Amino acid sequence: MRPASPPSRLPSRRSPAPRVRRYRLRLRPRFLSPFWVRLSGPQGFASYREQQEWILLLSARRLPFRLWKTDGATHCFVPALARDIALFEHHLYRQEEQRIAKERRQPPLPPVRKGWQWAALAVLPLLLVHACRTGLLPVPPALPSPDLWERLGSLDSARLYIYHEGYRCLTALFLHGDAAHLYSNVMLSAAALAVAARTLGTGRACLMALLGGTLGNALAMLFRTPPYIALGFSTAFFAILGLLCGQARPWRGNAAIPLLAGGGLLALLGTEGAHVDYAGHIGGLLAGFALGAWERFRLRHHLPCLPGTVAGLLAAGLAAGGWLLAFHLL
Repeated sequence: MRPASPPSRLPSRRSPAPRVRRYRLRLRPRFLSPFWVRLSGPQGFASYREQQEWILLLSARRLPFRLWKTDGATHCFVPALARDIALFEHHLYRQEEQRIAKERRQPPLPPVRKGWQWAALAVLPLLLVHACRTGLLPVPPALPSPDLWERLGSLDSARLYIYHEGYRCLTALFLHGDAAHLYSNVMLSAAALAVAARTLGTGRACLMALLGGTLGNALAMLFRTPPYIALGFSTAFFAILGLLCGQARPWRGNAAIPLLAGGGLLALLGTEGAHVDYAGHIGGLLAGFALGAWERFRLRHHLPCLPGTVAGLLAAGLAAGGWLLAFHLL
């Protein structure tokens, strides 16, 4: 008898076992010299933007580099001697990028106001007061004699301390010793007011000039010992210069540069002459700088301000009220 043949094996219906892929971790490419080091992180560049920044930086500084892509990540290698240079250049690049971003966050420049040229005519009251004092124009009968105006309105420190006549800080701005003193202040103040009115408007520029000049005369009392007498619009002129410097943006992030510029203008324009009120000029510059800094803060935080017409009327009212107090009519 023939032995029975073994039963044939039927094919299994089970699916074959999945093939497991084995990855080999490679920290650096084979083609790279051992003296090259990794510049990117262990996981490669975090984003495509970071990769392009490094490529642009290394190419601009002409530093050799090699890119290696593996497992979906991109790595950058540079020579060991160039690694510190590349990191330092990237640090400078980040600082410049932060400075540019900070400048972009600055408030936009205010628009140029219409009719700013008319602000130069705001110095006409100075000419009118001087014309009345010299007899070129008639004086209304209700007002005192022009010969008494200087005694009633000048910045007399003794009367300011004893009788507390604070209005003299304002009225002294409209009085001048002679024609040369008057004309120099009128020409310089007219130009400064026109420049300030380009961004503030005519009304607000006049109000700022009066406030800065008045505060400057008040600050001058801190620098001088009584008794002394001062008069002239030069304090308000330097208040306008301080206002313009205070509004200026810091140069390269240094806020002291505009103040130093104002100090240079003070040394150039306010230290020459026989009878120069140095304390008044310094006080006006500081007061104007404070007002300009406030204006810049207001623009940055979008705070409201007085309309130009209201500010102009308020400036005229302050000037008239100060002289009415000086004439003892109020």
